[in-house]
Amino acid sequence: MDRIPENKNDFERLFFQYYPVLCRIAHGYVYSAAIVEEIVSDVFVKLWNSRSTIIIHSSLKDYLFKSVQNTCIDHLRIEKKRRQQTTYLDDSELSCTTLADLGENPLDYLVSYETEQRIMKAVDELPERYQQTFKLRRFDELSYEEIAGKMGITKNTVKSNLREAILVLKEKLKDISVLLFLIFDYNRFDNQKK
Repeated sequence: MDRIPENKNDFERLFFQYYPVLCRIAHGYVYSAAIVEEIVSDVFVKLWNSRSTIIIHSSLKDYLFKSVQNTCIDHLRIEKKRRQQTTYLDDSELSCTTLADLGENPLDYLVSYETEQRIMKAVDELPERYQQTFKLRRFDELSYEEIAGKMGITKNTVKSNLREAILVLKEKLKDISVLLFLIFDYNRFDNQKK
């Protein structure tokens, strides 16, 4: 029986170890990359939040795989139900005016919004070269080569700038760093568009 890491650094290592393969598993069910990332991130957030109470009877790897699979199936069920319901509504009934109409918990939305604002403020406070590199990679999704060309720097400098930006962000946002690495998906910096 595997134990869930109680230590944040160990949990981050667990995240980096399994995130890519869990995304591939989720992608077998869901085709949207954004939804795949959200599903896998949600599994890790739930695991972190329940780490002291959850009991895993199989291996941690099996638990993570099954959790992602079940979350994908739940997502597909919800989407199917939503599509069926919207086919019965005419356009005038589709307008939503509140978070509750959208199925959002207002408190969750507020916490999410405040966290996002803190993260964006921290990104905006990065030194200019780190900020520009980080935004081009994360928000514009440019490759290292594209960033290097756009900024007139080497690919290694791009990697160094990203590494430094992440270290600064982790320090500034250490109280939410588990959420931070889930939100910013650090794995993308090393494995995609190299």
